[in-house]
Amino acid sequence: MAQNGGAELSLKTIRHHAPRRWPLAIAVLMVAGGVASAQTVRLDQYRHPSEPKFKVFNQLYLKGVLDGLVAYSVAQHARDFCLPPDKAMTVEQAEEIMLRFAEKKQLPETVPIAVPLLGGLKEAYPCPKP
Repeated sequence: MAQNGGAELSLKTIRHHAPRRWPLAIAVLMVAGGVASAQTVRLDQYRHPSEPKFKVFNQLYLKGVLDGLVAYSVAQHARDFCLPPDKAMTVEQAEEIMLRFAEKKQLPETVPIAVPLLGGLKEAYPCPKP
């Protein structure tokens, strides 16, 4: 089991929480309809979805990026950012952090949303100096 700032990640934890997300993912895919393909979401696509259903997909993608960054940080003992152990970040909070960082740094609209999200998390939740 890996620890990072009090946060723990284990297979037992992942197995316990993962099934809860499947119904949501399935429901979104059913509502959206059509064929979905995985691709990187760019800042301009996130800010200006071409259809209302893409706003939902973009938020799911952002949540997946956030979960991936947090999981990597915990599993690798990375010190890129340090969320408080009792902090459960919502997609709305992640969006605000991402968009604020992109605007502050005047990032190009073609940048993948993972870039400003990681930069924003580093700024918003810096790790204490060892």
